[in-house]
Amino acid sequence: RDVTGVQTCALPISLIGLGFMFGEISLLQYFSVYLGHPIYSLGVCLFSLIFSTGLGALVSGRLRLDSRGAFAVWGVLVAAALLAAQHWLTGLFHATTAEALPVRIAISLAVVMPIGFLLGFAFPTGMRLVEAVDVEPTPWFRGINGATGVLASVLAVIVGMAGGINVTMSLAGLCYLALIPVAFALLGQGARAGVRAGTAAA
Repeated sequence: RDVTGVQTCALPISLIGLGFMFGEISLLQYFSVYLGHPIYSLGVCLFSLIFSTGLGALVSGRLRLDSRGAFAVWGVLVAAALLAAQHWLTGLFHATTAEALPVRIAISLAVVMPIGFLLGFAFPTGMRLVEAVDVEPTPWFRGINGATGVLASVLAVIVGMAGGINVTMSLAGLCYLALIPVAFALLGQGARAGVRAGTAAA
């Protein structure tokens, strides 16, 4: 087995776990202040994020990011949304913080669900990319993603306390931006693996 290829496969799965948890913790912290109580943030933000992420994962089976161009567009959209969040969320909150709670909840849903939908493409797409390179160690990659997510949740809180929510959100965006060149490498390796498999079958 190509050890370098396996290591390359582990990197995007780790970045996805880090980026998602950094983004999730940041959004929970942002909306905890906006909605007035952490329980509202958990109930509204976390539910809508998980639900919309699931929808994105479902759609990713049909709308596949199986080319460099498609993946680049998706990666830039996700990174831009997360990196810009610290700026446009501040303005949005300032303009609507006096609204009634149901209105702020609706605004929160309108903000979180599109981001969650885009984030939902990451893990299924990442798994398809690594499976194209080497199918056998894919259970390990699922474990790596889960472990990275758990560690990232703790790390995100620490980073937020030390540097602020904006730093944590920026790191989330950078994780997804870093996925683009790694995915390009995996797409190339997957194509070569497919050629080798076809040659061997012939």
